[in-house]
Amino acid sequence: MQNFSTNLLKHCRVVPRRFRAFSEEDLSHRSAPGKWSRKEIIGHLIDSAANNHQRWVRAMRGEQPKIVYEQNDFVRLQNYQNADSKSVIGLWENYNRHLAHLALQMSEADLGQTLEMYGREVTLKFCVEDYLRHLEHHLRQFDGLPTAAFPM
Repeated sequence: MQNFSTNLLKHCRVVPRRFRAFSEEDLSHRSAPGKWSRKEIIGHLIDSAANNHQRWVRAMRGEQPKIVYEQNDFVRLQNYQNADSKSVIGLWENYNRHLAHLALQMSEADLGQTLEMYGREVTLKFCVEDYLRHLEHHLRQFDGLPTAAFPM
C-alpha cells in the first residue's frame, strides 16, 4: 500500500494547483448538455472518496459491505456546479490525504477481505487499486475538457 499512498499523495500535491489555475468560468464549463464540468468531476471524486472510505473501513472490520451510489444523482443533489471552488478542491485534497493514510493502516489480512463492488465480490486490495485507476481516469477526463488557457 506504500506505492498507492505515495501516488495518491502526489495527486494531492499536483491536482489542487492545476485546479486553481483555471478560471471559475473554465471550472464551471460543461462541454455538452449532460456532461460534467471540471468542478463536478472533482465533486464526483469527493463522492468516490467518501464511498470508498466506507467500503475500506467496513472491509477492514470484516464486514462485507455493499455500498452503491448513483453518481449523477449525487453530483446533482450536492450541486457541486454552484459550490465554492476552494471548498470543493480543499475537501477533495483532504479526503484523499486521509485515504492515503488509511491505506497504510491496512494489513495483508485486511487486503484479503472481500466486499461487493460492481455486482461482484472483490478483495479490499482490488478496491483500493481500482480507486486510483478511477481517480486517474477522471483526471485525464478533466484534462481533456476544452479551455481558453489550459495550464500545463
